[in-house]
Amino acid sequence: MPDAAELLKVIKQSALEAVDASKPVRFFFGEVMNTEPLQIDIEQKMKLGGSRLILSRNVTEFETEITVDINTEQALGTHSHMLSLDMDEAGEPLHIHNILANMGAEELSHSHKIKERMKVTVHNGLAVGDKVILLQNKGGQQYLVLDRIG
Repeated sequence: MPDAAELLKVIKQSALEAVDASKPVRFFFGEVMNTEPLQIDIEQKMKLGGSRLILSRNVTEFETEITVDINTEQALGTHSHMLSLDMDEAGEPLHIHNILANMGAEELSHSHKIKERMKVTVHNGLAVGDKVILLQNKGGQQYLVLDRIG
């Protein structure tokens, strides 16, 4: 009967693999208990940290570039602008003149057009108490911290 037992074992293994294939990942909910080092308590059952956690960009601080294209609101009333210039004199040894001048106070109405590409830091790092959603990889050893909840 060894062939029947071996066949039964192969059928059971195939059934388990089919079930696993239908659920390649599992969702978990957790809470950040510590940030240095990062520790997340999953559904009050286990604590995860270190190399078991993979952080998505949604839960980290990162730099990115944005394009700003705005007009400031109309400014009314008296105000002044400070002007600072650096100048390089041609034909002389390289030196810089610093000029600081107050352009004076004027009664006027105006706005400023700002259009440029700039680098910004997105402060999206996790904090103690954050509720998070995690995905467990198929092997169960690592968890992707996908995003915050709520």
